Amino acid sequence: MIRRSPIDVKALNSFLESVGSYSPNLIFTPGNLQAIFHYTDLNGLQGIITNHDLWLTHSQYSNDDEELTHGFAVVQETIGELLAKARSKRRKDYLENVKNIIKSPLSKGVYICCFCEKDNLLSQWRSYSANGNGVSLGFKPDGFSYITGPDSPPSGLVRLWKVFYERPKQKNLVKLALEFAYKDKNEPSQNFAKRAQQAADAIQFFIPTFKNQDFEDEKEIRLIFTPFPNSTIKPQFRVSRGMLVPYYSLKELHGSPSPRQLPITSLCVGPSVNKHLNLESVKMLLTKIGYFQVAVGSSDTPYRG
Repeated sequence: MIRRSPIDVKALNSFLESVGSYSPNLIFTPGNLQAIFHYTDLNGLQGIITNHDLWLTHSQYSNDDEELTHGFAVVQETIGELLAKARSKRRKDYLENVKNIIKSPLSKGVYICCFCEKDNLLSQWRSYSANGNGVSLGFKPDGFSYITGPDSPPSGLVRLWKVFYERPKQKNLVKLALEFAYKDKNEPSQNFAKRAQQAADAIQFFIPTFKNQDFEDEKEIRLIFTPFPNSTIKPQFRVSRGMLVPYYSLKELHGSPSPRQLPITSLCVGPSVNKHLNLESVKMLLTKIGYFQVAVGSSDTPYRG
């Protein structure tokens, strides 16, 4: 592996803006997407509501190990196909450079918080809500505009992106990143090593948005944070699944001196045997903290864990 240079966030941001219309569900153009849903257990719910906070976890510590290996496999396959077609030595050198850079992780990492387009999903109750003994929280997508895109915090770049499941679309995004850096008209004299670095940064930003098509029913959306090299805010750590896991607090990233309520619009209590009691206590918690406009209900899914 080669040593990674700090991410060129300006170049990454320029590329992301160039493909902004590629996804209909960005924070800039939410389209018909009215809500996104985050599944969590009761401990997670208490922390989210009480602290007005969400945690963005380092993507390498994902619950699904196959997620990152899938993304890297797509990238390697795409670059391999382009190398086979490349005619000039300059083109081949550029692609080989990108390929070698991607073997090393981003120096600061990429951090994610996961949502779904669908509420009351059995697969999500099983995986993220203590076998149904948890909740799903509905969020208004454009409610995150205070911290995404042009309003990203000084410590890094925050984006709300959909997850891409179709392999052709994933490969096309890789190709777009490669071509954008290779044909940078703003800096025609820029050397290929630097351009390869920028292409690798853009590709690795997208790897956490690539998932196997078998998971397409989840229709996942991810809040993604890429720290700036000079960020003064450092990750926090928690213990999970036998690992020390780095994460960032969304509230800390925003840096407001007074807590800002999250854009929560609904809450669905999971299909556990205690759902009726949980429904009452959830209402009490929301009222205590001041989330008065949240629609509260419970799942009618016939599932008992």
